[in-house]
Order: sequence, then structure tokens, then C-alpha cells
Amino acid sequence: MSKAGIIFIGSCIVIALAFMIPAFDFPGGSSDGAPGPGYFPVILCVIILILSIILAVSYLRHKEKYFQTNQTERNNLGVFLITGGAVILYTIMFIFLPFIPLTIAFIIFLNRLYKRTWKFNITFSIAFTLIMYVIFSKFLHVML
Repeated sequence: MSKAGIIFIGSCIVIALAFMIPAFDFPGGSSDGAPGPGYFPVILCVIILILSIILAVSYLRHKEKYFQTNQTERNNLGVFLITGGAVILYTIMFIFLPFIPLTIAFIIFLNRLYKRTWKFNITFSIAFTLIMYVIFSKFLHVML
């Protein structure tokens, strides 16, 4: 296993635990059966922990180096950094703008960045945003 692999798996586990442990202090749910505020972060952290363990086992079993870069990966560094900046900007703008138009604009931007066609871009952006809205507002009872 390479040093980068150990650092990546370790940081994923540390970050997942750093968010999961405080989430256990949140209320678990309400009397009417609605999930509480700790429900979603715990689920995400458990998924991250499971995937980290699977990656670690894969490393140990195959002894492959996943973090060797090639020219294509080096060329995609700019797209990666723009995507990271867009996620940070989306998070900040979420304070000022409503969920639906902001999310549609964000997904359209990402799809254009990844060179998707306009037909796919618009259809996917609207469908994804509406599905996320329904999941968060109706099932998780999160006010968006």
C-alpha cells in the first residue's frame, strides 16, 4: 500500500468519525416517526467508513498503487480544482439563494464543465434537483 493510500484512507476515516461522533448527540427522531437531525449525517458517515474499509481491504489484497498519476489525470487537475471551488461557492450561496434555482444552476454549471450536451444537462439538472427536494423535504423533513 502506498503512503498516499494510507493517508487517504486514514483521512476518510478520521473525517467520518469527526462528523459521526457529534451527530450521535443530536435527537434521533420525533414522536411522529420523522428522522431527527442526526439521522442523515450518521448514514453518510457509516457509508464513508464502509467504503474506506473496502478500499483498505482491496489495497491489502491486490497491492495495487491507485495513486500513480498519468498525463490525463494531470490534465484534469484544473477541472478538479474548479469543481472544488464550485462546491465551496454553492455552499456559501446556499445561505442567500433558494435551494431549487441554486441547485439547478450548480448542476448545469458542472454538466457544462464536464462537457455534457444541453439536452442532457437541462433534463438531468431539473430531475436531480426535484428528486433531492422531495427526498429532503418529504422523507427527511428538512426545510429547504
